[in-house]
Amino acid sequence: MKKKLLLLATGLSSLALLAACSNQSNHLSSTNSSSSVEQSQSDSSESSSEEEKVDTSAYDDIISKYQTAVANNQTDASLNFLVVNYANSQTSPASTVYTYRDLDGNGVDELILAFKPGKLFKDYMITDIYTISKDDGQVIRLTDGSQLGMLGERMTLTYLKDKTFSYYGSAGATAGGGSGYHFNDDGQSLVKDDSDTGAEKADLSSWDWEDLSSDESNSSSKTSLEDKTSSTSLKADELKNGNYKSAVGTWKSSDGKTIKITSDGQLDFWGHTYPIDKVSANQYVSGIYTLTYVDSSPVGNTPIQLCPKGVSDASDAGDNSKDRILATNGVPSEESYFYRVD
Repeated sequence: MKKKLLLLATGLSSLALLAACSNQSNHLSSTNSSSSVEQSQSDSSESSSEEEKVDTSAYDDIISKYQTAVANNQTDASLNFLVVNYANSQTSPASTVYTYRDLDGNGVDELILAFKPGKLFKDYMITDIYTISKDDGQVIRLTDGSQLGMLGERMTLTYLKDKTFSYYGSAGATAGGGSGYHFNDDGQSLVKDDSDTGAEKADLSSWDWEDLSSDESNSSSKTSLEDKTSSTSLKADELKNGNYKSAVGTWKSSDGKTIKITSDGQLDFWGHTYPIDKVSANQYVSGIYTLTYVDSSPVGNTPIQLCPKGVSDASDAGDNSKDRILATNGVPSEESYFYRVD
């Protein structure tokens, strides 16, 4: 009888041991499975975080285009002309800044341009917004058309904390009063609403703004201008005979404005192109030659005076050691002189 009980106890112990091993095996299997899922989720998260970001270098051309437009005081329908107008205004100047920020939270940083706070504007005033398509990498201007294409003066677009905009226009019936805008689903356009959401206004002063024309870029431009300036281009013997060939090229002032004289007889300056009329000796100062041009409204034409190296002009506010063009209707200043860059 004792022998039978011993065998029974041994059998039960074996069964208990087998059950324990099985439970341990199942626990390890469950743990490994859970670990595998967590690892898979972790890999997926890492893969998502390492997803290739949209290349914002495509905005470089937009920034460069604005810088050129401001420097030459000319623009076109693809830009907000108020940026150029205010940058070159003698009475109410205002400078422009830009920054990159994901306004709608879709993973693409927008390029935002705005007037910088100063005498004219108390707060940052948005003037233009661009985004980039995730599909083809093309730059898209979000602020175009009759209402959003002239932001910054009578038409304002205020960014709100809920990623929408409050808009107000006071430029006539087409603008209307207060309304709102929100991004469409793919973030590639702005959709107008009858009113804004009433959300709190975002603090744009905390954004990382950069000047469209920084002191560093101006300094670099000025150095480049001095390096490229030619000292032997203007030929007095040709100019006195009415030949302006030696003046053909691009001339630039210290504040970034340009004058272009082409070999086919065109004068480009102040954002306009005029046919060249003739070149003749200036009647007031010896050695200075005046390039006249055909203008539909000749009253108040800006004189274009070609000043060869070493020749003193009426004011000597420029660098007489270099060939230069003096272009001004008023008292000459350093910015009135243009030096050859091309």
